[in-house]
Amino acid sequence: MITHKTFRKLSLIIAVVAVGFTASCRRDKDKDSDTSASKNENQAEAYFNELNSIADQVGTTGNVSALKLSEDAGTLLANCAVITIDTASNPSAATPNVYTIDFGTGCVGNDGKTREGILVITATGAYLNPGTVITITPQGYKVNGNEVQGYRRVTNLGENSEGQPTFSVEVDGTVILADNAGTIEWTANRIRTWVSGFNTPLLFSDDEYGLTGTSAGTRVNGVSWTSTINTQLLYRHSCRQIVSGTITISPENKFDRVVDFGTGDCDYTATVTINGNTYTITLL
Repeated sequence: MITHKTFRKLSLIIAVVAVGFTASCRRDKDKDSDTSASKNENQAEAYFNELNSIADQVGTTGNVSALKLSEDAGTLLANCAVITIDTASNPSAATPNVYTIDFGTGCVGNDGKTREGILVITATGAYLNPGTVITITPQGYKVNGNEVQGYRRVTNLGENSEGQPTFSVEVDGTVILADNAGTIEWTANRIRTWVSGFNTPLLFSDDEYGLTGTSAGTRVNGVSWTSTINTQLLYRHSCRQIVSGTITISPENKFDRVVDFGTGDCDYTATVTINGNTYTITLL
């Protein structure tokens, strides 16, 4: 098996790479209040996080028909994907090296999304073994017409001083949006710590992950940005959202944005501070 239940659908909603700075008549009241760029960052994050969820499902059960967001949720993916497990590349290994998931020309999941194309998952060992490297590579893979390119690579770094499994996550990806809506480029280098729930591998609802590190990208309008997590972000699987932590996003030639996800409440909101002005955004 590749994984137990790692990196479930995390949609890490990082807000706010702005498009512009608007000067008011009064210079001491200058504001930059555009938070619309959160959509592009969130889209890229969500697509590449979903790759991990699908890979986890295949590694655990050998199919994608039972993928869930939580214990009480219905399944998300249908059984129309064809899965090939390559044992010939390393027949002596306990874990097969390559899994191929072929969604064909249109596989409609129980979540209402249409997936097509292929995902190739390579693993050097079992997910919980220190040193294991898992790489997920899409090939002509689309979700509702949005094509996902690049790769996501997860490396098991072993346990930290508190006995929590820790992983490095590297993403170098592109999302070509449907209907000629533009292209998002996104890279990430992060450390993900499985802070809670790793002792109950068959129970998803108690999983919590801590996240640190950086990312960068270019929006559909060509504006680039970098981001740095200041205070560890905490993702709670039962909430399916980030519930605490802060991150600074630095758009090209714009004010920094400091996004604060709160102190742990599952309220689906965050605040964004831009040039001394604070705004509330909805994460759903």
